[in-house]
Amino acid sequence: MTNFKNLFLAVLATGSMALTGCLHIIEEVTFNDKGHGKYSMTLDMSEVKGMMDMLQTMSPDSAGGEEMPSQDNSMAQMGQELSGVASTLKGIQGITNVVELNDTTAFKFGYSFDFADVAALNRALKVVNKDKYDAKIEEVFKFNGKSFERLSTGDMGEEFKKALSESEGEDGGEEAMEMMKMMFADMSYKQIYHFPDRKIKESDNKLAELSDDNHTMTITLKPFDEAQATEKATLAAKAKLK
Repeated sequence: MTNFKNLFLAVLATGSMALTGCLHIIEEVTFNDKGHGKYSMTLDMSEVKGMMDMLQTMSPDSAGGEEMPSQDNSMAQMGQELSGVASTLKGIQGITNVVELNDTTAFKFGYSFDFADVAALNRALKVVNKDKYDAKIEEVFKFNGKSFERLSTGDMGEEFKKALSESEGEDGGEEAMEMMKMMFADMSYKQIYHFPDRKIKESDNKLAELSDDNHTMTITLKPFDEAQATEKATLAAKAKLK
């Protein structure tokens, strides 16, 4: 199967992402008290799509002539490749209700599934990372009812940064890389963790935001934000539950 990273590089090659850096990745996980729950991953390119649609209504010269269809197709292919993860998850022990998100109108792509326990969740993510990113990852989450941990492995934001580095290292050097960082400055990678049967006492991640009822923790990373880079922001997080 085509590697997701290669498709991301193809999108960069067509120049579609130069229109805007408003690309958002949303990882959402619900952990019930006994360890079962639901996982979803969404790649939201709706703002990019909106910009492209606006440019298509302009004159051919302003919109870049005939390049727009190619850009649109590359983005759709990248999104559909992510949605295609669903087919690789079916049949994994402890994984059920696998659903593919493939909204080519709004340009939202991804997948979701239910897991029987944290071991099943880690098995699924191991398959995803190997299939899409050629990454060897054994464990992403730890959960025992009283504590939760998100390890630093399986960081999709880092995969995007690696893809950019590889692309610009070949084509344009440091100057081109700095330009891409500016274009992607508003890109976000959000993790949302729900604990409906437990309340969050505290988290060691400085970016963690708790809901008013303390049942949900949200961490928003901006992979190309200089301030976060200086502070060495990470998606790794531990939380004590009660």
